[in-house]
Amino acid sequence: MKKLLVTSIFAVGMAVGAWAQDAAPTAVTQADLKALMDRISRLEAENKAQAEKIAHLEEVVAKSGARSETETPAKEEGTEVSDSGRVYKTAQGYSYYLADKFAGIFEPLTASGLKLTPYGWLVMEATHNTRSTDVDAYTDWVRPKHASRRGHTTTFSVQDSILGFYVETPEESGGWKFKGKAEFDFTGGNANDYVFHWRHLYMEGTHEESGWSILAGQTWHLWKMVSPSSIDGAWMEQTGYPYRRSPQFRATKTFSFDDDSSLEFRAGLVKNGSGMGHDRDRDGNQDNSASGWALVEGAALYSQKASWTEDGSWMVGVGGMYGRDKSHRVNEDGGFGKADEYDSKMVMVAGSVPLETAVGSFTLCGQLFAGDNLADVQGGVGQGVAFKSPDTRGREVSTIGGFVDLGYKVNDDWSFALGYGFDDPTDSEAGRAEGRCYNDRVYIDAFYRVNANFRLGFEYAHLRTRYNLEDDPGTASDDRFQFTAFYDF
Repeated sequence: MKKLLVTSIFAVGMAVGAWAQDAAPTAVTQADLKALMDRISRLEAENKAQAEKIAHLEEVVAKSGARSETETPAKEEGTEVSDSGRVYKTAQGYSYYLADKFAGIFEPLTASGLKLTPYGWLVMEATHNTRSTDVDAYTDWVRPKHASRRGHTTTFSVQDSILGFYVETPEESGGWKFKGKAEFDFTGGNANDYVFHWRHLYMEGTHEESGWSILAGQTWHLWKMVSPSSIDGAWMEQTGYPYRRSPQFRATKTFSFDDDSSLEFRAGLVKNGSGMGHDRDRDGNQDNSASGWALVEGAALYSQKASWTEDGSWMVGVGGMYGRDKSHRVNEDGGFGKADEYDSKMVMVAGSVPLETAVGSFTLCGQLFAGDNLADVQGGVGQGVAFKSPDTRGREVSTIGGFVDLGYKVNDDWSFALGYGFDDPTDSEAGRAEGRCYNDRVYIDAFYRVNANFRLGFEYAHLRTRYNLEDDPGTASDDRFQFTAFYDF
């Protein structure tokens, strides 16, 4: 480089001298050439020092976890990038917007390699009931006739909004990868005074090669396998769809087969009760904590790719639980008597199947369950133990229920759903509890997707609750209308 630069300067100098020699002849001395060589050497030294400084700065930036201006963010396998280079679409179909060159969704956001992915959905709901229900915004059952004199109710709510983030450590340790989830909402209180409420808060390790995963924290009970499409915030609880999120230790083993099928076994110990717990005797202790038992839960699910669809799979599963809770008998004067333990048990079967037709795609899913003392997991129409008289042992409320849901996707923008659910506790036991001896609802939903993040939904539901009360037997019914705007991110 040095020789080329000297030669070029010398050639240019000779050409200029030849052109101008008639007007003002110039002689190039040995001293002039030495001065030129010294200047070139100084410039080369400055360039070398500048290059070393840039390399040092790039090394500092790399160690700090940031990216240089020209570096392309790492992408997960199968990710597509838009022409602008700022919108990423994963192989699963999710799209993300790259905020800037230093904060990409697919890169760890800390020097330790921790990856944070925020998510959530903001919801605005408008609800109208023609009859008084237990809660206006999210409804479990219709109040009995003597308590339904308020007639029509209308309310607005944002309580179904959810915020959360995923946490992931991309590095493996002995074949294990670790991740976590933190999700919360503000369900409770009233329209201007919401209550902070953890939904999910857990850590999980997965070993892909062996098919094992271990989870510790709060999330769904193990037997949750399918879900209805209803947009009522109660989500069909007390009407054929038991569910809860509780603290637990869980182990899962998955067997994958060559025919695109898999068999999954789940087992775990779960906090007895709903996570909030009941206190039937009002002694200040949760009944589920007063017992020495945790819920023992398990489930087995088999799924296989449906040959009649491009990407759908059918599934069938069975699950259940057994545990105990404990509360005192209460005397007529309000004092405490003997403490009794009560069984809490359930068995469930569930399934789902995709259907492809010339007019669109359908998904049919549902479940059936039976058990005792299920109030803490949204069963028995909210009744767990019934007491016939003071200072006597109560009796677990037995119940059977389930739901069926048919989803219909017309195209990428329009979809519909039709469903029915019921919960049928034993009349004699329910009558001694809260008197609710049957609960059901039928619903129809319509959804319109405005864009990838913004959706609109409408639901009509007809609810019935039958009572076995001495002063007010009979069935109370309600027509429920709900309009919802969803913003997912």
